[in-house]
Amino acid sequence: MNVQIREMVLDDYDAVLALWRDTPGVDIRPVTDSREGIARLLARNPGLSVVVMNGDTLVGCALASHDGRRGFLQHVVVAPVARGQGVARTMIDICVERLRENHLGWVHLDVVADNETASVFWQKAGWHPVETLTRLSRKL
Repeated sequence: MNVQIREMVLDDYDAVLALWRDTPGVDIRPVTDSREGIARLLARNPGLSVVVMNGDTLVGCALASHDGRRGFLQHVVVAPVARGQGVARTMIDICVERLRENHLGWVHLDVVADNETASVFWQKAGWHPVETLTRLSRKL
């Protein structure tokens, strides 16, 4: 497979959304993952998110953002046809390096609680649960 990784642009949205929908364990949120929500993320965090193309077919994506103190990775997804080839790790490395250039102290990510496959992947990649924190959220 001859893949190319490039910056995500809003024109990628429909293909990215289709990939998310086809991937078990991806929690698609109606506001933040809408076209408008992704447009805001890309505008506020230019150059941080990436997609992976195999010819004209989108086979991977990773959203990256930061709040000025901490970085965040979200919806790191690779299509089944491109898995096991280092695509996810390459996207992660690119996003982390771009976040590092913003002089951030940490990079965080969330894994859906019952997504054991994702949890195993992330821990093998050197990420670890933070046992001293519990994420609390409030819907706006």
